[in-house]
Amino acid sequence: MANKNGAELGKLLAKLTDRMKKDKRFELCVYGVLVLAGILIYAATTVPKSNTENTGAAEMQTIVCSSERETEERLKSVLSCIRGAGKVEVMITYDTGAQIVPAMSTDTQTGITQSAESVTENRTESSRPVTVSQGGGNEALVLTEKQPTVRGVIVIAEGAADIAVRINLQNAVQTVLGIELSCIEVFEMKATEKED
Repeated sequence: MANKNGAELGKLLAKLTDRMKKDKRFELCVYGVLVLAGILIYAATTVPKSNTENTGAAEMQTIVCSSERETEERLKSVLSCIRGAGKVEVMITYDTGAQIVPAMSTDTQTGITQSAESVTENRTESSRPVTVSQGGGNEALVLTEKQPTVRGVIVIAEGAADIAVRINLQNAVQTVLGIELSCIEVFEMKATEKED
């Protein structure tokens, strides 16, 4: 059965090549179809991968940004509980964003080149992120996430005119974020904000 199918395929290929030799337009059409098929195969294998990787990166960036906003909100909530602080607003600035460290896979290839006078060993290494399949796509396997480096914090509080409240606010921010006192500024809230 396999020999019969192989023989039929051989006859079809022979007819096709004969026709291509005789008719140049037909030959160009066959080559055009082959090139188009190659482009479609290439596009089908590369486009979904890049889309899922970009989507994963965008999702990670959204998570990181929401984490930074969540830190501000939690700090605001805690600082407003300090006696005498009253209403509080907090702004945190960062030197760097959160950094995600993916697991990497390293491939090493060794080759030997011989010439008349010497033998040379060539070694090449390539690294790529390790991915895992999730939800129909591939996502990078994350080893660790480094928290962003805090540059400075501004605290605006109703009760900041009182020096004891100001010191308490600075100490609380220093304790929570682990930064120097010189990176923390506390200001009194303006009167129009206080009335709200």
